[in-house]
Amino acid sequence: MPELSHLNRSVSEQEIWNAIDRDGGVIVDNFMSPDLLARMRDEVMPLVAAHHSGVKGGNEFWEEFHGTETKRITGLADHSKGWIELLCDPIYKAMGDHYLGEDNYYLNTAQLICIGPDETPQMLHRDELNWPEAPREKGEVTVTAIFALTDFTEENGATVIAPGSHKWPGDMPEVKPEQTCRAVMKAGAALLYSGKVIHGGGPNSSKDQWRVGLHAGFVLGWLRAEENHQLTTSLETARAMPEHAQRMLGFRSYVPPAAARLGMVNYEDAGILMDEAAA
Repeated sequence: MPELSHLNRSVSEQEIWNAIDRDGGVIVDNFMSPDLLARMRDEVMPLVAAHHSGVKGGNEFWEEFHGTETKRITGLADHSKGWIELLCDPIYKAMGDHYLGEDNYYLNTAQLICIGPDETPQMLHRDELNWPEAPREKGEVTVTAIFALTDFTEENGATVIAPGSHKWPGDMPEVKPEQTCRAVMKAGAALLYSGKVIHGGGPNSSKDQWRVGLHAGFVLGWLRAEENHQLTTSLETARAMPEHAQRMLGFRSYVPPAAARLGMVNYEDAGILMDEAAA
């Protein structure tokens, strides 16, 4: 059975990229400091306790895909200063810069994915298929980190992943069980992976354990993000963020080197609203 590499965040960035390029993903142990992990848990665990399982909307496919015993929570910027700190982590930012181009991407979503007891396996998928018309053959469309806020175990729903599948042809080729492994990792670790790799949430066979992870990916800046950050983050919160975090959440405009500017306000960079408030 294949396995993902475990690296410590003290290794070089190139070693991390080499592992992702080879396997489609890598686990970086101790990605978050114990202090940051503790602060984030204090900030978000009350949200988890108060949230409902499953998704609303009446669409049978998406209800099954997102899980009937899974809690999904977004809008974290207004609730967690720790998350904003993590969003600006230099290795995390370097992953976006390396695979998508410096300042050429936005935050796609930052969602707590909390897999509860008796949850069944999620449908395997490639994240990049959220944007089926994007030129996937030219490189990455999206790259993602799953930050473990609790231990990820075989029993409680550790992510299922098919190492090497980022190189397999076709949208969704058949995946045999022996071609997959589980992203087992300790709280504070991070699974960094390509938008091309085939993966899915694992089943939770435990009696009382919740597997809580923060799924936070980047997407090319000219594509529509999954999460509508401007509706879940207040201007007051955005204005207090570092500039990089403002850019990731769309409070600064996307200005590619050789294309039209996007996300403007009166055809000025949206960041002017941030700078005026700080003046």
